[in-house]
Amino acid sequence: MPTIIDVAKEAGVSFKTVSRVLNGESRVRSETKDKVLAAAKALDYRVNTAARTLRSKSAKRLALLIDNPSGSYVEATQIGAMLAVQPVGFQLFTGTSLLEIEGFDDLVGVILSPPLSNNLDVLAQLEHRKIPFVRIGAEKISEAGDRIGIDDRAAAKDMTNYLLGLGHRDIGFIKGDPDYDVSRRRFDGFMDAMSDANIFVNEDWCPIGSFSYESGLRCAEALLDKKTRPSAIFASNDEMASAALATAYKLNIRVPDSLSVVGFDDAPISRAIYPRLTTVQQSTQDMVGEAVRILAERISRKDGPLANVTLSHKILERESSTRPPQ
Repeated sequence: MPTIIDVAKEAGVSFKTVSRVLNGESRVRSETKDKVLAAAKALDYRVNTAARTLRSKSAKRLALLIDNPSGSYVEATQIGAMLAVQPVGFQLFTGTSLLEIEGFDDLVGVILSPPLSNNLDVLAQLEHRKIPFVRIGAEKISEAGDRIGIDDRAAAKDMTNYLLGLGHRDIGFIKGDPDYDVSRRRFDGFMDAMSDANIFVNEDWCPIGSFSYESGLRCAEALLDKKTRPSAIFASNDEMASAALATAYKLNIRVPDSLSVVGFDDAPISRAIYPRLTTVQQSTQDMVGEAVRILAERISRKDGPLANVTLSHKILERESSTRPPQ
């Protein structure tokens, strides 16, 4: 059965544009609308209950609030939410802050991604408005709301142990945005493994990025454009790891022969570049889909126990990592 993503590919537009057309929004050019409708007809795409709900006066709105510099993370999160809301009959709104949903009278729930999922002021405001919400990648800093995520600290420790198992001892770590609690958890996991192995961590080899490709370029250059450099780089997400690969190529450092590079997330970019990235697999799309399901249950059964779901992770070994050079 074709999905909204299939229609978007057939029409050569974004899935957001397809959603706007199917939702009957007016701010779409007529030629674009015709292209989307023609693609939907060619694929025999059937508008489901959710789409019919959107057209009715009783439409219920679910908000996904996401403010993240990683384009691949944002895209995966939005696609996961878009696919998940269709069976439950909600209209999806995406924004970056509570201000954007201030006037929504039909708002039935909110999904919060990091760092909003750990913002106590945001949580307090939603509780005050009695709006159900699910927090993705959230810490136990508050009992508010349902939570879902992976054990980032354990996952980062597993990846570091993987590098140690290959024989690496000189390992650099590109940190994520310090405003994100997940950045600290991933760095803590790295430090846990290094401490257990009694290996000294060079602070100069732990630059601070922001989860963006550009910050990855800056951090990787700081690590690699020196006489003494690490034999492996562990970046806190795949976009920064991909930037490290690009920097190594620019500096004529062969990956993985002279340098191993690993990332975190298993984002699409990790599989699209060469060498493909060794990374920690967490399915962002599946995670937000599960968050929608949890929120739908919360909306229909408000007095149930709060969910605290920890999904599994896995180390995906690919071509960007090997034993350190002799």
